[in-house]
Amino acid sequence: MVKSFSLDKRTIGPWTTFERYLLKKENEHTGWLKWTSKNTFKIFKNPFSKNPLSPYTYIVPDDIIIPSEEGLIKVNIEKIVKDIKLPERSTIGYFTEQYCIVDGYEPIKHDDLPRPIITKEEFLLKLTENWKGNSILSFSKEVALNILSCPKGMYGIGGIGAQSLNPYGTKQQIYYLNATIKGLIPNDFLKINNTYLYKPIKTKTDELSANKIIMNGKTDEVSFNYLYRLSPQAKEFMMPTQVPIIIPESIYNSNKWGLDPDIFDYQMGAMLYNPIIEEENQKQLNHIVANVGNKILMKSSMQLSLEGSSLLKLAKAWGRLNLKNQIDEDDFFKMKNDVIEIYSESFDMIEDAKLWDSTYHLPLIQMPYKKNISINSNIILKSIKKQIREAGLQRISKEEIKNQIKEIKISCYEFDLALKELVDLGYLYHHKNYSEFTLADY
Repeated sequence: MVKSFSLDKRTIGPWTTFERYLLKKENEHTGWLKWTSKNTFKIFKNPFSKNPLSPYTYIVPDDIIIPSEEGLIKVNIEKIVKDIKLPERSTIGYFTEQYCIVDGYEPIKHDDLPRPIITKEEFLLKLTENWKGNSILSFSKEVALNILSCPKGMYGIGGIGAQSLNPYGTKQQIYYLNATIKGLIPNDFLKINNTYLYKPIKTKTDELSANKIIMNGKTDEVSFNYLYRLSPQAKEFMMPTQVPIIIPESIYNSNKWGLDPDIFDYQMGAMLYNPIIEEENQKQLNHIVANVGNKILMKSSMQLSLEGSSLLKLAKAWGRLNLKNQIDEDDFFKMKNDVIEIYSESFDMIEDAKLWDSTYHLPLIQMPYKKNISINSNIILKSIKKQIREAGLQRISKEEIKNQIKEIKISCYEFDLALKELVDLGYLYHHKNYSEFTLADY
């Protein structure tokens, strides 16, 4: 094991399985494309790192077409040009810049990359190996879903929200949980960045900060964990959660060794996945999970609606945990069993303790109210609801929405900003890169 480290500052590792593969000489020009200007880009060996681990800047001639989307590719090279600097009174020079003239590219599938060394079962065991007691496996699954997060999608910003609960011990156990999770991920993920942020929420200030980060949309994925019981004043800023993290009756042993490279390897490998759920399967998935959730709620004497976007986020996080790019009907039964295992105890516990009125979160539950939205967003939302109701539509295009509100003075920028706000706040789902929309609760 190694101490917690920076993903961006590595020079000698640890490397993930897919990074070692991409760092081989034969894969020198294979990785994730990230544009640096109109006709230049870099190749990154890890899409979550700011360090490309490659010395080259790639120059695209006018007659060569490279995809605008920043994905995984293999670059075909025409030639390499190197700038050499020779210091005064020295016979030894060094390269200042290295350029590759691009001749074309080949798309690469994530499935072509090697999978993590350890299995899912080994990963779950390692996650909580410093906790000794009963029900550790469920505890591990909850922690795993929270830190593996989910990619951004039709629901807007990605990420998995959690509410930590401790039915057996003191507040100290919550602090131990926070220390455990922070020791499972690179330091870079605990600071604001463009790809993935993990945010422990211990105070109202933390909650306000997480809310602001999610709303500005500059980070693709924001996973958070409520480690405290919210005050009534904090209700306005509540964010929906997808998983409970229930600390089992156990003994915590401090981890003196730091980050396990195997855990890092599995997490990075899993986070490359963006699980796809075909539209015809989404309704079936929602139906199955909603039925299970409502049965659990009925046992707990609670009648509450489940949130559609949370169900999709949960499914994608589950897909990452199981290293699956496609979630189909064969997976629904397995997911159903995990939902029963993970959520039953939390619903029972919260109902028994009468905590629902005390602003503890229930996972997958629709918020008791939506956050305040801007005037433009409110106008657009009312227009969408009216069109769907009168025309019997299930999906509406951006142009149809714009035509319906053309008498209202609103710029194209304000219009796009309002649509994004409605998606990020859970009112709408977007399809085909924000060109079509459906109501989230339709």
